[in-house]
Amino acid sequence: MRIKNLFAVLVSIATGAASFTAHADVVIAQSAPLSGEAADVGNGLALGSRIYFEHVNATEGGVNGHKIIQVVKDDGYKIDATVKNTRDFIADPKVVALTGYYGTDNVSELFKQSLFDNTPLALVGASTGARLLREPLNPNIFHLRASYADEIEAIVRHVDGLGTKRIAVFYEENPFGDAGVRALEDAARKRNIAVAARAPYEPYTTKVDRAVKDVLAVDPDAVVMIALTAPAAEFVKLYRTGGGRGFLFNISTANVEGMTKAIGAKVAQGVGISQVFPFPYSATLPLVAEYQGLMARYAKGTPYSYATMEGFVNAKVLVAALRKAGREPTRASVKQALQGLGQMSLGGYPISFAPNNHVGSRFVELTVVSKSGNLMR
Repeated sequence: MRIKNLFAVLVSIATGAASFTAHADVVIAQSAPLSGEAADVGNGLALGSRIYFEHVNATEGGVNGHKIIQVVKDDGYKIDATVKNTRDFIADPKVVALTGYYGTDNVSELFKQSLFDNTPLALVGASTGARLLREPLNPNIFHLRASYADEIEAIVRHVDGLGTKRIAVFYEENPFGDAGVRALEDAARKRNIAVAARAPYEPYTTKVDRAVKDVLAVDPDAVVMIALTAPAAEFVKLYRTGGGRGFLFNISTANVEGMTKAIGAKVAQGVGISQVFPFPYSATLPLVAEYQGLMARYAKGTPYSYATMEGFVNAKVLVAALRKAGREPTRASVKQALQGLGQMSLGGYPISFAPNNHVGSRFVELTVVSKSGNLMR
């Protein structure tokens, strides 16, 4: 099937009101940044889910006789838009589950406003590693990525092995960044590593000059960046131009494609990025081989990415739950099915859910930008 026909068959992606096909039996909804500073990730999350839903519809006729319809609405990474989209989804009884949301502040605002208090609607795969959405257990979210604390622990453990004694942190000045700083301080304290500088930047900007100056002033052995792609790239460029010599690491909120596009492979070379999903560029797992095959079939010409891999995994877990949710799935039966998935292997990639455990994976690995601008493990 040609790419241009996919949206008509499976996905209604709208920046305004979504329309539902008359015969749509199972509707999965998503609010994502299809535009704005996080558009690369948002579109990747949507596409990754789409290729799997399309595959299930094409080869199995859907789930339990019902076609899967994915409806994606743009929120531009704006909190108010995420809230509005979600209110619309909750109000529509056709929507049986949500998936692929992006942003700590965006997702946490949904619960601050108590949107889920009177619905069992489940959100599968929130692209945030914030502890505040995990502890205590949030009954409506099913996480498929390790926490930011897990990522930062892995980075600090690695730089400790390199002999690091002094570390700096560059971070977004909001709850997302603040939580990352606390996690870094905890990880550094356990290893007697000094946090020599805490350098914030304002959200929704790439104005990082002051942060670069503060970090350069302390000449750290390593810098951990808790930032989105654009400000992280600008920091790397200015830090290296200014003579910074420390190892540079960012958590998975930055992507190599955007970074190398912004500053070039030569400048980005050597930057470490922690990852919370399997390496999508090499089919070392059956899961990755399946992902690559579906990308070739349903998104021909689109490069592999961690964002599409994440959306693909989100969709696989949702379909597994739909299969267990009965002939006529409801919000409640889908949520119950998710809690009952237990331990399962997605083509060599293990996940585990239970009523008292909604964090399906704690997988973290470190990658590094090569001289060609690609990622290496």
